[in-house]
Amino acid sequence: MCTLSFIPVSDNDFIFTMNRDEDPNRIALEPQKYVHNGLELYYPRDSKANGSWIISNGINTSLCLLNGAFKKHKRRSDYRQSRGLMLLEFFEYSNPTDFIDNYQFEGMEAFTLVIVQGGSKICLWQLVWDEQNLHVKKLPASKSYIWSSATLYSDSMKYEREQWFRDWLRNEKEINQASSLNFHKTGGKGNLEYGLLMNRKNRVRTLSITQISGNGNVHKMTYHNLLDEDKQIR
Repeated sequence: MCTLSFIPVSDNDFIFTMNRDEDPNRIALEPQKYVHNGLELYYPRDSKANGSWIISNGINTSLCLLNGAFKKHKRRSDYRQSRGLMLLEFFEYSNPTDFIDNYQFEGMEAFTLVIVQGGSKICLWQLVWDEQNLHVKKLPASKSYIWSSATLYSDSMKYEREQWFRDWLRNEKEINQASSLNFHKTGGKGNLEYGLLMNRKNRVRTLSITQISGNGNVHKMTYHNLLDEDKQIR
């Protein structure tokens, strides 16, 4: 769950686009509606842990999860639960502040969680858990951002990806869902090691791209299974 961009389109319209970089053998189910504690949630489901890396209530709140915090960490064998389940549990809390104040982060593997909430104005949160402390930032939602997972990308790789993103934003004539999706397919094209569409000898590769477009009242999710696209091309 490794590359995410956020692009504001207006004061209350945005585009979230996320590439899932993972072992091709770790199967995910395409997005559908699930009901948790009476709430309708939309997400692609990881078949191993039954959680997700991107989720929306379809109305005013969407979350994206990246593995790792600021630096690559050494994995332990005794984590409390899968990070992907935390996204479902988020909706048991009344708002991000309630979640931040009351969720049990201890025992979770390092992660970066990005939360966007609609309304009359977008609110954007970044939560980074480094397995010891939770680092919380409320980001200006008027700016564009790109995140790359610390578990797969070094600081130098992340810096170069940031430059690709900024160059694309400067040069793209029209920023919309289609152009954002195209950037997530072509950024750093030809660089299989850390281009946005990456493939490290098929051990880890970009498996899918999920996109959420939203405003104050509706968040819509679209999903692109790149393995299926590969089959169609062949």
